[in-house]
Amino acid sequence: MFARAVRTLRSVLIAGAFSTACLPQIAQAQTTELLASLLSGNAVKWSGRSFSTERLRKAYENSGYQSIWTAAGQLNAAGQKLLDEIGNSYRDGLDPGDYLAWVRGFSDIRTQEDLARMELALSHAFLTLGTDLYSGITTPSVTDPNIIIKRKKVDSTQWLEGVVATGPSEMLATLRPSHPQYAQLRQMLAGYRSLLLRGGWKPISDGPTLKPGMVSGRVMEMRENLAARGYEVLDTNEPETYDSGLKEAVAHFQGRHGLVSDGIAGKQTFKAMGVSADDRVKQLSINLERWRWLPRQLGPTHVLVNQAGFEMFMVKGREIVDQRRVIVGKPFHQSPMFSGKIAYSEFNPTWTVPSSIAGKEMLPKIRNDPSYLEAKGYKLYNGWGSKSKEISPYGVDWSAVSSKRFPYRIVQGPGPRNALGQVKFIFPNKFAVYLHDTPSRSLFSRTGRAFSHGCIRVHKPLDFARKIYELQGGMNPTKIPSILKSEKQTRVRLKRQLPVHLAYFTAWIDENGVPQFFDDVYKRDKLVSKYLF
Repeated sequence: MFARAVRTLRSVLIAGAFSTACLPQIAQAQTTELLASLLSGNAVKWSGRSFSTERLRKAYENSGYQSIWTAAGQLNAAGQKLLDEIGNSYRDGLDPGDYLAWVRGFSDIRTQEDLARMELALSHAFLTLGTDLYSGITTPSVTDPNIIIKRKKVDSTQWLEGVVATGPSEMLATLRPSHPQYAQLRQMLAGYRSLLLRGGWKPISDGPTLKPGMVSGRVMEMRENLAARGYEVLDTNEPETYDSGLKEAVAHFQGRHGLVSDGIAGKQTFKAMGVSADDRVKQLSINLERWRWLPRQLGPTHVLVNQAGFEMFMVKGREIVDQRRVIVGKPFHQSPMFSGKIAYSEFNPTWTVPSSIAGKEMLPKIRNDPSYLEAKGYKLYNGWGSKSKEISPYGVDWSAVSSKRFPYRIVQGPGPRNALGQVKFIFPNKFAVYLHDTPSRSLFSRTGRAFSHGCIRVHKPLDFARKIYELQGGMNPTKIPSILKSEKQTRVRLKRQLPVHLAYFTAWIDENGVPQFFDDVYKRDKLVSKYLF
């Protein structure tokens, strides 16, 4: 993509150089009537392609149909700068060819009308690039039913007016996401493009796990692979020996790729080392696209869950004020992507078991031993209505109960065995997911943490609760222990609802500025790749 875009840009600039020698012979004179005439129609054709005039009409009308990109029969400074910005769009993970396609044909300009059409084509190219930077190339909701992110509305009239006031570069800069991660990922993308242009690296030959102290030709392959990434591991008299210096480099590499940092090179480490520089460039481009999907303003104080990294961040202004591990949905029970607002917390919660879980996972256990429900603290009701009554599990013919149409309601009361733990955080949504505690706290020590049915389990959630009430109001955090001690289900609203964004980033920059790559546990990178590449 990158190399093709450079060739395309070079051809356009050569054509532009040819045109600047010819165009002064064409009188620019008065173009307002031509622009007004062209914009009165629904579409304009240029260089074999047609584009709508809808987004252009109002801006040119407001300016009295003045040219933005051309003057004296050729590109003005803004037009030349726009070509530069289009050529550099690869720095945002975009393909310059997508925008250059609209501005080819400099050498075809022979009349004043040609020049007017070229002017409008440049505006269309600018708005297309601006829209892609502002809201993304793809519509995320069509790629995955678990992704519900509304495409941003744009007012392109102000964008073109902004070009006149400040210039195309300055205007495009305001359209990019302002989150620090976006800027850092752009820098990271530039670094990996440099690695790609230098030839990247070779994967490690198949073989067994390598440990410190071992001697193998594959150790040398590891050294070369890591050296190509910038690690200083080649300065040794015994390149095939897995020494302490190499162990340290491998451990650092593992930490950057979501692996256990033990310095032992096994299957997962070799798999990560085998991902090519070209694939990392694509991965970074995909993650830049996801930032463009998110709301422009995440909230003065907000929560962001990175499902791929199994982490949750609370951000106030630009400062991370809380960071903790989370457990997300299994690959076949994916946690969704959307934005919401935490409205309240529920302490000592009950858990009403979804019928799908009751039928598929609990029913076999109940058939085997009806005392299973009592042992786990569950109550059984004869229906889902408000007037349903509690019944004994021993009076049900469980062999006749359908797993697909489970007719009973199972409720687990508050207590240490409750699947939701001591607290849950509610942000109303169509998926019925939320943040919550869990009694299975040992799972937080795992590196990969995709174990839930879709909800987000939070590490040390009571600390998180104290933090949100401290920042958002609604209750003095010191009251939490007494609420828990009461063992009564208690709902406490936040004074100010807290924006929460369930996101998915397989590339991330940590608090120390170190790039990290995470496994695409839900295969969502593959879905977006089909649209970008």
